[in-house]
Amino acid sequence: MLGHDRIDAETYHRDIVPGLLIGTHGKRAEAGLAGLDPLGLRIGTGAWTYRAEGSRLRVVEGIDPDAGCVVRLSPDAWTDLVTLLRTAAALAIAGDVHTEQGTVLDLFRWEPALRALYQGIEIYLPQGPELYDRHGARVDPAAELTLDHSDRELAEHFEATGVMRVRGVFSAAEIAALNAEVDRLAAEARPDDDRSWWAETESGEAVLCRIVYASERSAPIDELARDPRLVRLAGLLHDDLAASMDRMEGVSVLLKPAGRLKGLANIPWHTDCGLGGHHIMCPSVAIGIQLTGSCAETGYLEAIPGSHGRTCPQPTREEPANLPYVAVPTEPGDVTVHVADVLHASPPPAGVGGRRTMYVTFRPPTLFEQVGPGEAINDLIRSRTASELEAGLGR
Repeated sequence: MLGHDRIDAETYHRDIVPGLLIGTHGKRAEAGLAGLDPLGLRIGTGAWTYRAEGSRLRVVEGIDPDAGCVVRLSPDAWTDLVTLLRTAAALAIAGDVHTEQGTVLDLFRWEPALRALYQGIEIYLPQGPELYDRHGARVDPAAELTLDHSDRELAEHFEATGVMRVRGVFSAAEIAALNAEVDRLAAEARPDDDRSWWAETESGEAVLCRIVYASERSAPIDELARDPRLVRLAGLLHDDLAASMDRMEGVSVLLKPAGRLKGLANIPWHTDCGLGGHHIMCPSVAIGIQLTGSCAETGYLEAIPGSHGRTCPQPTREEPANLPYVAVPTEPGDVTVHVADVLHASPPPAGVGGRRTMYVTFRPPTLFEQVGPGEAINDLIRSRTASELEAGLGR
């Protein structure tokens, strides 16, 4: 599995951070400072405070008395955070964030600025509900697209949005055959099988919410890696991506149960690299085959088009009106296509639930070089109960 040599925190803060602060990284970090109280980090035997002074980011040795959040990280955990091997959420779920003051949510709010400082990743800032492509032309994120559109038309739309819906890719007969395979796999799934995710109802009952590595036990699903329609869509922007069938959870099937659930059946705003590994797994492309279709009643994909390639802080309930927000209702046989690091969500169904979506994800060569068969960033999630996940994420 991927990893990094440990970075010495004292050397890094003494020799590296001052240069980052006065360069492009520091400028990018400043965009995410609004509303943040000072953050104290204890790393091994050292301690530093990150704080905004006017519009500038300042990092000083020691913990300031006015630090609103103070967290303690091991040197290895902090190395993972600096290199994006693991995000703050992954560290929290693993129990590697020890909060001395404030909550883990305060660390989450600081993360866009930290990513900008450490890795130079730009912070996505709302510019209103309109979306424009690189030529300055307005783009409709909800445009009706089909395979009859040219590669150029599809690629230009996808480059601007990072998420799109393509109508009528699979026939009714193909969808029926895939649903039959899902029925069989769901009937065989057990909470301890390491091939499924489970949520909990309010009464504590386990509910299946995802099947992973589905192609291991299904020849029709395995064939999707070579389906020319999916290969075409995955390669619109990068022609070196390949389906990750034997790693990163392979082909997964999202099952959307109804009701109020604990765990990760209904996933709030996130990116697919939200637990870590951005530098080796992006720009992956996830293609969601709509086995049942989706709407507000059954749950559907939501996204912030144009947020890919940057760190997009989670929007408040009011902010989507000021963002190029899109909900993606679908019919059986449609597919959704999204870049791994576009901000998106899988909210609870407004009604009966029941949505089924099969995801085939195409990944860059760096992923296959550093993540072996049977390994996945999400392995940590499958090893935690729904209650443990909720606690680690500060819910």
